[in-house]
Amino acid sequence: MSVNDTYRASSPEHEPQLTAETTVEQIAELKESIPPSSAPVIAIDLDDVLSSTNAVVAQWHNETYGTQMTTDDFYYYFYWKNPFWGTPSTTRTKVKAFYTSGRMAQAQPVPGAREGVEALCALGYRLIIVTARGKNSHADSWAWVERWFPGCFHSMICTGQFANAGKRATDDIDASTSARKDHEVATQLSKAEVCIDIGAKLLIDDSIENALACVYHIPLDGVTKPPPVLLFGSYEWNKRLSLASDECNDMVYEVRLQREGAKFLEEDVKRGDEILEQANTRLSVRRAEDWSEVVRYVTKLKGSHL
Repeated sequence: MSVNDTYRASSPEHEPQLTAETTVEQIAELKESIPPSSAPVIAIDLDDVLSSTNAVVAQWHNETYGTQMTTDDFYYYFYWKNPFWGTPSTTRTKVKAFYTSGRMAQAQPVPGAREGVEALCALGYRLIIVTARGKNSHADSWAWVERWFPGCFHSMICTGQFANAGKRATDDIDASTSARKDHEVATQLSKAEVCIDIGAKLLIDDSIENALACVYHIPLDGVTKPPPVLLFGSYEWNKRLSLASDECNDMVYEVRLQREGAKFLEEDVKRGDEILEQANTRLSVRRAEDWSEVVRYVTKLKGSHL
């Protein structure tokens, strides 16, 4: 997560348009940072899969702006599409203020996450965090992980795909300096690409956008595909789809409410279900309401193809 990530505390994926040369360098860097192991890999998102990020965001917003926001008000991944946030420009200002407040470290783990992660470790999986947070948050994020999940995770990879919002994806990439400590890797690759490169057998993520990005990802070699996705949590924001084109004042919650009435919320849920069903012809995305369901799913597949 970076102070320039203005969409939500952990934003949905947008496939970066990398040059072939840059991609090769970053793939090599990722492979060097993760030592060979016979243990199968599961990639796990950080925000609202491990960390109750949106809950602490809502608390901060209420204390700062006198609102009564709850996580039920996060209907969409993009914050300005939700109540209380205002325009995209206003949202960017608020999110930057939140990141500098230090409140992120106060987030509690998602209920059941500690027990669920330990269960996956006991099943013999190597767990790697793949998060949209930026490299500037490496140290604080890893400290939080080690506090609540000591010794459970092999490493953390930060895609930071919104760190240079508004620029070409190939701008400001320095593959030679993006790797840091043994447990920390920064990259401009998408989550789908990272999952392929680390050989992940499964991605656990709370974003319908990231799930669809894996379904529709076109691999460089034309063959290797991202792993299946467990779409985590019964969250409002992963019932509705957000697109890059939604970054405009016309998509602000209050503007839509006045223009369309409250019906657009239910209509967007139906649209999200239809899009996910259409994309999921190969059963590559499955919903998991909580960590108990995650463990049951992985346990069931243990010894088969996962």
